[in-house]
Amino acid sequence: MPLIHFKTISCVLLALGAAAVAHHASPPSLDKRAASSGCGKAHTPGYHYHDSNGNFSVVSGDVERYYAVQVPEAYDADHSYALIFDYHGNSDNSTIQYNNSQYFNYAAAQQYLIVYPQGYNRSFQGPTYAVPGIDDLQFTTDLLAHIESDYCIDSDHVYASGKSNGGGFVDTLACSDHGDSFAAFAMASAALYTDLNRTACNKKRAILESHGDKDTKIPYVGKKSSHGGPLPNVGEWVTWWGERNCGDDANADATGDLGGYNMTSYSCGNYENVTQHYHFAQLGHCWPDAQGDNYDAGKLNSQFCSEVRVVDYTSVVLDFFAKWDLGSAPGN
Repeated sequence: MPLIHFKTISCVLLALGAAAVAHHASPPSLDKRAASSGCGKAHTPGYHYHDSNGNFSVVSGDVERYYAVQVPEAYDADHSYALIFDYHGNSDNSTIQYNNSQYFNYAAAQQYLIVYPQGYNRSFQGPTYAVPGIDDLQFTTDLLAHIESDYCIDSDHVYASGKSNGGGFVDTLACSDHGDSFAAFAMASAALYTDLNRTACNKKRAILESHGDKDTKIPYVGKKSSHGGPLPNVGEWVTWWGERNCGDDANADATGDLGGYNMTSYSCGNYENVTQHYHFAQLGHCWPDAQGDNYDAGKLNSQFCSEVRVVDYTSVVLDFFAKWDLGSAPGN
């Protein structure tokens, strides 16, 4: 079992410096939940992953696919929970992403079941290095149906997050009809191999992304050729999502420097901050962590992850997800 480090319940962010604005993500409203068919089935709380008995797997596209799951500490089989699918980066696995985002350490996340899909050969579709013929969009749909049949899930509050290759796949999911069951999407250091221009996607979605200028794997400025294919300029990609959600007249609301990072957001109609982006001056290829104790911060040569502690991104993600459900989020 992975080592768990418990954070403080109220995570604090600095608007000007290294720690500041407190985030208190509210769980989805309990009285509006659409309970799934898995209600009434008991489950043991904690982190669970594939074992020799075939638990935590599902057949998709004639291939056995695996996943891990974090069951809330006080899981109640008759209480419907929001759901997050959290996708790992290339060559990583579900447990690494579990220790990267660390949802288990947040009080607000106790109202969520967290599922960690395992990439086939440790990658998800989109880049050229992904295994040909593996359909992770269909895997996501099949896994979602499986989870809803086995756990008590609020089907109006389903979300996707991910880092790097997993983050890029979250964007691919958002641009697909397979993403119609998800209310919002969040990414860190996203490898955006399938979204290279505004017209590559015709969806409206609630989108959150974080990226650092010190990211040498998925450069902020983009890359014409990389290990997985061409990559867009991240700032331009944020603009595309602003325009997709808010039309040709979309205007960005930019904060300026907040102490090592800035935020850009787009709002329109009932969609406040529907596209939101955190841009870090000194951050590398990381899931941002204010405490500096997640997986990325502990890697060798991780100074651009461990020393940049200006935002606790998991708190930001939970706040963003808490704003949206299938009824309030844009979608088409």
